[in-house]
Amino acid sequence: MTPSPPHGPLHFLADVAIHPARHYTSQTDNAAGPSNQYSMSSPTVASLHISCGKDASSLSSPEPIPLKRSNSSNRFDTETRSSLRRKKNHKTPSYSSKARLQLKNRRKELMEKAMKIRSLDNSPVNSRQFIVLRMVYDEITMYPSESWMVLMAIIIRRAFKQVKNWFSNERQKNRSGKVIPVETGEGDKVRLRPLAIQAFQEWSDKLFEEVVMIHNYKVLRNSRQEDAPMDFPHAQ
Repeated sequence: MTPSPPHGPLHFLADVAIHPARHYTSQTDNAAGPSNQYSMSSPTVASLHISCGKDASSLSSPEPIPLKRSNSSNRFDTETRSSLRRKKNHKTPSYSSKARLQLKNRRKELMEKAMKIRSLDNSPVNSRQFIVLRMVYDEITMYPSESWMVLMAIIIRRAFKQVKNWFSNERQKNRSGKVIPVETGEGDKVRLRPLAIQAFQEWSDKLFEEVVMIHNYKVLRNSRQEDAPMDFPHAQ
């Protein structure tokens, strides 16, 4: 039996939604990860629609743009359908040729950065890497796109090839769970878990990067707190 993360992403995303500035500032200051250098239309972590008491109104955002479903989309239950609040006749926004070129160049740079990361062949992932990868697999997607695997490799400091192999091996062992084919903000076709779509209506490279960076930071912070020695009062 494999260990599971102490909290699912909805747990920490709800906390981030309450204190987005505190969490994301700490993350960008402490974790080594790719920077967002291109401007693409996508929701942010703080746009999560979770009721948080009297302060929930301050977190509300305009009605989210629903995902464009492919023709091969699985059927899902009424509860999930209701939670998505889809609009009819939605089309994925088209980007200018300049924006597409920026995206292509950024992905190329990130791939080059990921390919420079070296890990020992056949070496197991450490506990932090496992928790992050497990969270993505169980609650976002078991079929991450190449660009998302590149982002994970950079954030958790694991060779791109090994991240790719990890997901392939997990799918061979356990391919259970519903997935919904959708298009990301960049137009990539991915298969997401219903839980991921309930959390955010439209996914993109930028949003995926933010979610994984924050989760990686939280796991790292918790592990440091657990490893920190306890301070005992000095005897008088």
